[in-house]
Amino acid sequence: MLFNALFALMVILYLLYVYGLVFKKQKNYYLSIMIRLLTLGLFILIIFDQHETQTHLILVLLTWVLFESSENFYNKKLSSSK
Repeated sequence: MLFNALFALMVILYLLYVYGLVFKKQKNYYLSIMIRLLTLGLFILIIFDQHETQTHLILVLLTWVLFESSENFYNKKLSSSK
């Protein structure tokens, strides 16, 4: 239950972050920090065997990869526009 709530919060924050990148053309550092902290917390829950399914691990890793790739895409887009 805790894992699902934290993961849902992380997905909502990620969607808000992507919205800020796409439509407002700016990074939100507070959302970025919150997403990283939530990802770290979810990894800690998985490591301490609170949630044993591999599906949770795959979801967290996939969300982390999507977050980092969107951030890198924004950095490349910003540097190419200069």
